[in-house]
Amino acid sequence: MSLSPYVEKETTVRMAELKVYLSEDLDRRFRMLAMSVYGYGRGSLSEAAVDALTKWCEGHEASKLDQPPREALSHSNSDPVSRAEERPDAISSGTKENSGSSLPVS
Repeated sequence: MSLSPYVEKETTVRMAELKVYLSEDLDRRFRMLAMSVYGYGRGSLSEAAVDALTKWCEGHEASKLDQPPREALSHSNSDPVSRAEERPDAISSGTKENSGSSLPVS
């Protein structure tokens, strides 16, 4: 333990895991660009994903402020997390084939 007055306290950031389904083309493009920007080391895909998701959220949050609130969804279960858990095999293209990459996502 350091007694230096200039040492900042350690903070622990809890990380969540997000599983997404992408087309093979988008997966390849994302991986290539992420590694070219953030390097080929561990965590480069996560850094790129955090950057992309942060920008996406900021853009949608800003546009949401300009719009009146939407009516309640007709789904009896409108929680997106619950809906995603109910359909683990669903992919955006609407096909049943697995379009995920065999490469691990970090």
